[in-house]
Amino acid sequence: MYNYELTQLKSPDFPFIIIFDLFIGGIAAGAFLVTVLLLAFGGKINKAGLHRAYYITMALLPVYGLLLILKLEHKERFINVLWQIRDGTIMLNLQSPMSLGAWVMNVFGVFALVGFLYALKKDNLLQFSWAQKLYHLATWLHEGPIAKVFLSIGAFFSAWFGVYLGILVTTSHLPAWNATPFIPTLWMISAVITGVSVVILLLIFTNRSSQLNESIQRLDNIVKSVIVLNIAMIIVFVFALGQWSETVTRGMFGVLLWGGVVGIGLLVPLLLKLKPNLLGLKNSLIFSSVLVLVGGFILRYVVMMGPMSYW
Repeated sequence: MYNYELTQLKSPDFPFIIIFDLFIGGIAAGAFLVTVLLLAFGGKINKAGLHRAYYITMALLPVYGLLLILKLEHKERFINVLWQIRDGTIMLNLQSPMSLGAWVMNVFGVFALVGFLYALKKDNLLQFSWAQKLYHLATWLHEGPIAKVFLSIGAFFSAWFGVYLGILVTTSHLPAWNATPFIPTLWMISAVITGVSVVILLLIFTNRSSQLNESIQRLDNIVKSVIVLNIAMIIVFVFALGQWSETVTRGMFGVLLWGGVVGIGLLVPLLLKLKPNLLGLKNSLIFSSVLVLVGGFILRYVVMMGPMSYW
């Protein structure tokens, strides 16, 4: 079952869907992870607007799930990793990354839904009378006595989901993908900077309070640090590929990796963040965030398509 699903990654009919799926899944995980960690352990820092990151995760997760199902030749296989229709029992195989990953995604989805309800309550949006108890429960889970525990568990599942997206690639049959254990780490680091960049863009375009400026600046500082870590991780990843490094560094893929990902997607944004006066603070934040997203997408394109085009 699992080997069959992995072979679908090589299907020439769905390259864009696969790459886009990994991209938006990473954004959903990264935005959620950083948000819950800041809400739980940010101390007295200004957290204004951070709850809006939940809108991003809640909007992207259903799209991710839909695309995941669409790329399967037999759509019912997604249900099969969750539920044994013939026996009417839950299907949970701890030895199968596909089965375990499907459950992690669904549990993560529950946390995302609770966060979404909390965000709606904070922003006083869609306050349906029949859902008031759910809004209060979501608020209690975020602000009550067990908030740190709840948010920590949510962070665990979001991080697991982000890493799982890389595991799907690493444990495949292609030598270049299973030559290094660093793809999950690379995916997670990229997920953080792309996810936070989308949160920054959301806060910028919904900024109606001076309080949001501090939140945006703190998020931007996180992106600065993780950009450096991402560049270092890309270098480690390439060296760890060994003889297969040319699958991502030769020809067009090499130009995309070093020029598109490292250059345009990481170094230029880092420069704009360190020297915001080059374009003005707001324009620098917007432009650098967009470039980070472009670089994150190109990274997934190179890592996915480079090894596949080699054969």
